[in-house]
Amino acid sequence: MRELVERWNATHNEEAKNTFTDLTKKYQEIINKNGVLSHRMTVRASTEFLHTVIDGVRRFTVCLRARTCTCGRFQLDEIPCGHAMAAIVYRHQHGAEYTSAYYSNKNFLDTYAIPVVPLPCESTWDIPRHVKEEIVLPPDGKRPPGRPATKRMKPFHEGKFKKSTVTCSRCGTEGHNKKTCSNNPKGN
Repeated sequence: MRELVERWNATHNEEAKNTFTDLTKKYQEIINKNGVLSHRMTVRASTEFLHTVIDGVRRFTVCLRARTCTCGRFQLDEIPCGHAMAAIVYRHQHGAEYTSAYYSNKNFLDTYAIPVVPLPCESTWDIPRHVKEEIVLPPDGKRPPGRPATKRMKPFHEGKFKKSTVTCSRCGTEGHNKKTCSNNPKGN
């Protein structure tokens, strides 16, 4: 077990040492992906830090000083979303400057600098009797109302949300429904 932990530590430590960007590999890829998404957006600067980013027909407000975007992802993940990357590129700056320090390669290196030692075998633990005798019950929880979800809610970064296409039940064409149909019904 100890060899496995040491190998795991060494692997992550080696990965951190071989990364030559400011961010770790995973978060650098997210920045790059958001940078590619930002190319299709239009940026209008209001002030030095406040920008309006137009993505198709939707408008988002990005504040680089406060590190916020009206989509909510920039302040939640503490990594620039596509809209923030559009404003950052517009200002000729780097996305890594606007990410949390937690994603930095230096912090990743520091995390694995000290080896993680596994716990000894459970049979060798010295547990006081009053702790052994204590009965721990699960917390009292109330089940939420309604039917449980069968599919998980995918986060925004896992792909585009699919828009359902409406098909008219009267004429069979897409883009409108039976109430707004101006075509002759099929079969008549």
